[in-house]
Amino acid sequence: MNSILGKVSLMLKSMTAYGRACIITPLGRFSVEIQSVNRKHLEINTALPQEFLRFDSDLKRWVSARVGRGQVNVKVNVAFEKTSPLNVIPNLGLAAQMQKAWRELAKSLEIEIDDKDLIQVLLKSEEILLFDEDFQNEEKYKEVLHQAVIQALEQLVLMKNTEGETLTKDISARIAILTKVIRQINEKAPGATTRYREKLKERLDEALGASIENEERILREVCIYADRIDIAEEITRFESHLIQVQQLMDLEGQAVGKTFEFLIQELNREINTIGSKSSDVDVSRNVIEIKTELERIREQIQNIE
Repeated sequence: MNSILGKVSLMLKSMTAYGRACIITPLGRFSVEIQSVNRKHLEINTALPQEFLRFDSDLKRWVSARVGRGQVNVKVNVAFEKTSPLNVIPNLGLAAQMQKAWRELAKSLEIEIDDKDLIQVLLKSEEILLFDEDFQNEEKYKEVLHQAVIQALEQLVLMKNTEGETLTKDISARIAILTKVIRQINEKAPGATTRYREKLKERLDEALGASIENEERILREVCIYADRIDIAEEITRFESHLIQVQQLMDLEGQAVGKTFEFLIQELNREINTIGSKSSDVDVSRNVIEIKTELERIREQIQNIE
């Protein structure tokens, strides 16, 4: 088996991370918060000021260029310096109709309402204030937003890499254990047939005595048994999957979580077959040890991007 115990790779990324950035410009104060958590696929949720809803698709594109998997929540707050980029227009016609309707309602119910009450009612209506689509300096606002998002993403990715380093060290240590134990199984496997032959010969000799006929019978039984318990192919595939796992960990800047999950499933499949074929007590212990480590790796990779 090729060695897979080389240098510790630091290429894995965690899906759980947080990044924040704040930019102050003559246009206003832009703050961006990005939080990511575990998900099987990439899911981007945004919370933007009314004025910046037009940039939603751009924002998602910027995020997806840096994040491969997970639920990403992006919150943008903007405090404009002097004026808003959009003209805010009062819907006077609707306000007048609502005022008239409320006064008629108050009169019919014989209750008193003052101007403050009417203002509160009007403020609860989203259609009272209209935003003019004539966006002023759109490209300038978009550029500043882009800068803030990129800075927040850099902080997010930094945390992803830091958490990923811890995951990588833990998984690498467990892969080293898997490598050691599968080699132990490989060393024990050839002896199983020999032990079975000796045990079978001993029993037949005790029952029938030594003879050429018994030797032939033993040979046939041993051949059948050897074919039934042969785990060489499973060991080879197990070792091959381990090498693929290490290669995944050495891929820089790529989302490998899904492929990692698939390989762990395949490793489990091979070790289950080995366990079912072998009757050796020591091999059975090794199988349990490997399955335990695979389960621990499976839990860890749930957080790998």
